[in-house]
Amino acid sequence: MSKLRQFQPYLLLMLILPALLMLAPNSEAEEESGWEKWRPSGKSANFKIRERPKTKILSGTKTSLLIAATSDLHGSLTSTRLLLRKRSRGLLHLVMPLKKLREKYPELILLDAGDTIQGDPSSFYFSHVAPETTRPLPVIEMMNWLKYDALALGNHDFEPPTNILKQNIAQAQFSWLAANVSFRNVKQPLFPPYKIIERHGVRVGILGLITPGVPLWIDPEQRKGLNFKEMLGTAKKWVRVLREQEKVDYLIGLFHSGDNTLYDRDVASTRELPHPNAAGMIADFFPEFDLIISGHAHRISPKRRTEKLKGHQTPLVSPGTAAEGLTTILVNFEEKSGNWEITKTVYDFIRAEKAPEAQLLRKLDARLLKVEKYLADPTTVILKRFPKKTEFQDCGIALSFSAVESMEAETLSLLPWWWFRDKLPFSDLGQALRREHFFRWLPYDNRPVLVLMYGRQIKIMLESYRRKKLGWYARSSTILAPGGFVAELDNSSKDNRLYLKNPQGQALRPERKYRVWLTNFHWNGGGGLAAKALLHPSQLLKKEALHLRELIFQYLRQSTVKLPETCESFLTQSTTATLKTVP
Repeated sequence: MSKLRQFQPYLLLMLILPALLMLAPNSEAEEESGWEKWRPSGKSANFKIRERPKTKILSGTKTSLLIAATSDLHGSLTSTRLLLRKRSRGLLHLVMPLKKLREKYPELILLDAGDTIQGDPSSFYFSHVAPETTRPLPVIEMMNWLKYDALALGNHDFEPPTNILKQNIAQAQFSWLAANVSFRNVKQPLFPPYKIIERHGVRVGILGLITPGVPLWIDPEQRKGLNFKEMLGTAKKWVRVLREQEKVDYLIGLFHSGDNTLYDRDVASTRELPHPNAAGMIADFFPEFDLIISGHAHRISPKRRTEKLKGHQTPLVSPGTAAEGLTTILVNFEEKSGNWEITKTVYDFIRAEKAPEAQLLRKLDARLLKVEKYLADPTTVILKRFPKKTEFQDCGIALSFSAVESMEAETLSLLPWWWFRDKLPFSDLGQALRREHFFRWLPYDNRPVLVLMYGRQIKIMLESYRRKKLGWYARSSTILAPGGFVAELDNSSKDNRLYLKNPQGQALRPERKYRVWLTNFHWNGGGGLAAKALLHPSQLLKKEALHLRELIFQYLRQSTVKLPETCESFLTQSTTATLKTVP
């Protein structure tokens, strides 16, 4: 009987949630999609499949082709402005390396594997704070100046307002590719699936694919009506077109998808989504490709010059993140029996220059100054000393809860445990915390959402937190910290279960409902926690417009803010702070 009682909460959830599913409104049908009447413009417009004749190659001809690639730029411009960093990174640091390569290889092909317009404060500012309709985001402006040829859309590119993504596609002087994105039941892809480039007599096909795991991370309203199809079947379809109709000589897969098939596979399967990271599978099973450029995983491969790549049947390279360098592929061709034959390929990774290119930096200066003023806005809280790691994490958890609770009392929270602890300059000691600090500590654009949850669901979503408390491995993005209640290990039980109680010492009841703050990332399915806890759309109470880091920043701008006890050892409230807001 005791075992039956143990499973009663699970049985209750199984009985209740199907009923909620039947009662939940079909918001997809009721609301219009921002993508319904949209068609790509600019360099991404007017895609059309062509029946091309085979390339004519003179007998005995030899040639070479240089391909350069970046990925996961996340808006990064320079490590010397906005958020200063010791390690050189950003597109401005790649200007000189690219200039030297173009001097030797004027017909260089320059590509990017996605996650381009979200992440850097400059992208955030001109997407959410002060959009400029007459100019693209600074990162796209830089890519135009650097003469990129194409990029593959990434999941984070759907995070800014939809009109910002559309505007930047229109104003880009290169193509945005995504063969596996369609609108509702339309068979034709919404974005151009590929691009054809002819250089030195070699016809190059570039097929773009995005991870189909987008629904795990991006808000439904941002992707309403969009279908993200599995990559293998899509690749098979378009490879046939590119080889048989376009008759390309060299085929590149430009994929915003990692090559570790196991990563996020289980998370996606709970939502019946295809493999989010299928680039490696395509590299293993599609020899029709000559090269695959894989983004999304923020991995660099290879890290140095080599003529041999290990791991996959088709050569696969990964260019890293934030323009910390440039992956190059030098391909040598020779005519054999009327076709181009690859005789040698050299792979390399060129690190970013220490200093940004001065002339282009000056062209961006006026825009960067606006962002720097925005980042310089102070709170009323002073940094007394640099905190230890545990102090920093505990304070961050407490501040997150205090900020969301200030919007609505008698709520709980399950917010990210991780805050990124950047090393700050000594000049910050004795100074007010600024908005800049919260962009460092909370780099993701997460928003709070309020959810009506059962106590049993709360405990399920704290499983990674439990593992962390036991000293076991837990993926950092799945560790949620309790706010407004305590989660202690029950050492009396063999399986070290968590005991949940409110500040008064009363236990949280498994069958009772509680109002709980989550981030939209975890609510949407990131980390797989929502699926494990059987969260249902009908449990959503509201979404906040402010991002979590901005909410915490505004909370600490109050003239009489009460700091959590866990923060008082290294933070204190200023009695003389004068707040200035950037107009």
